[in-house]
Amino acid sequence: MTEPIPRMRTAAGIVAEIKALDPGSGVTEYYIRQLAREGRLPAIHAGSKTLINLDDVLALLRAGTPPHDSTPEMSGGIRRLDARLK
Repeated sequence: MTEPIPRMRTAAGIVAEIKALDPGSGVTEYYIRQLAREGRLPAIHAGSKTLINLDDVLALLRAGTPPHDSTPEMSGGIRRLDARLK
């Protein structure tokens, strides 16, 4: 038996598929893009499009994601700042 083709979609396509399954879903394009950007979802870049496997998204949503750690990164007791000073 052959392996099924991966259902690769853009963030907008994934949200459309989820909304078709659950019209009241609160999943947004921004959330899907954020998961891909953070590396929690594998993504393929094809030109200007980022394609994500719909089945990976559904599996992640079923399993849940851990809460974001909002504590600042410490290095030798000094808090790191991401902003550059001029």
